[in-house]
Amino acid sequence: MRILIILALVGYVLYKVGGLFFQAGAASQQARFKQRRPQDAANTMDSSPDKPKRAGQVKGGEYVDYEEVK
Repeated sequence: MRILIILALVGYVLYKVGGLFFQAGAASQQARFKQRRPQDAANTMDSSPDKPKRAGQVKGGEYVDYEEVK
């Protein structure tokens, strides 16, 4: 009985300490993101270049003839 109580207390302490480490890590990540955000906001260009328009092609890929199977 004594062992179960000790294990429960150790588990509870580890749970609380792990939660504190998680909160500290999340806060530091959020601070880094906020520092980087204004620099990225200045560049609002599209990262993908415009593709040349191709006349006469069907949008949506290749079309395959439908054959009904009985």
